[in-house]
Amino acid sequence: MQKYKVFLNEKRIRFSLPAKITLAKTTLVSPAFTSSSEVKVYLDQLLQSGFTEAVIEHDNPEDAFRFFRSALLNIEAAGGVVRRNGELLFIFRNGKWDLPKGKIDAGEEKQEAALREVEEECGISDHRIVKELPTTYHIYQSPYKKTKGEWIFKPTYWYEMEYSGSRNGEPQIEEGITEIRWFKPSELDEVLENTYENLKVLIERLRD
Repeated sequence: MQKYKVFLNEKRIRFSLPAKITLAKTTLVSPAFTSSSEVKVYLDQLLQSGFTEAVIEHDNPEDAFRFFRSALLNIEAAGGVVRRNGELLFIFRNGKWDLPKGKIDAGEEKQEAALREVEEECGISDHRIVKELPTTYHIYQSPYKKTKGEWIFKPTYWYEMEYSGSRNGEPQIEEGITEIRWFKPSELDEVLENTYENLKVLIERLRD
């Protein structure tokens, strides 16, 4: 299940029941953790390793996932997959295709944050939420002064949105967005060739 997959850059961490099969040599298999310090040491080692995938084994993967998440600083974000006349809105930020998203402000609901971020980053309005989409998870080390070097666990709550306006939008340059573009589902290969690993499962669903 998607909720048991977490991404560290291009590396994927899965939480699963103990396997009885031999996994690829590019996969690091580890037992579940018993302390927060173990989690952080593990992430430091995984980041420096050549492994492309990691599996955390536990008799209850959901419990292992929750413990792992609780060991890190959680910062929640929300974003949108916007549709208009069968096309999908993507942004080009920091050299990769991405979806509009951002941090949820204090006291803000997830849906409110998602709608706000789309408006701010893409310059459109009067878009509305149609349905909730799967949540994605990634982890990274904070580059900011107050928390610099600290491991961050970041869930992003996604919503499918409908937009019927005539504006194509404007990129929020100050957020590193240099282009916004509407793609047909048949054109998503271009996006998938240059996007983040944690978004690929979500984007694949958009072909339908």
